[in-house]
Amino acid sequence: MAAGEYVSLHSQADTERADLEREKTEQAGDPAGERQELADIYVERGLNASLAMEVAMQLMTKDALERMLAMSLGSPMP
Repeated sequence: MAAGEYVSLHSQADTERADLEREKTEQAGDPAGERQELADIYVERGLNASLAMEVAMQLMTKDALERMLAMSLGSPMP
């Protein structure tokens, strides 16, 4: 059983590392597209498009990578 738990934990860590690297690459290559992606998430959650973009712009000025990871992976973080 310990081997199964070990594999499970390492698989999750590998997935999280891959998500982080993918998000870093996307932000470096298309920051405007990533900002729009975040705004689209907020539209899906009920904000109108202009407010969603304003929120996305403000949130991404602090820590864009953290915000995108949190929102795109379904975290409750604003």
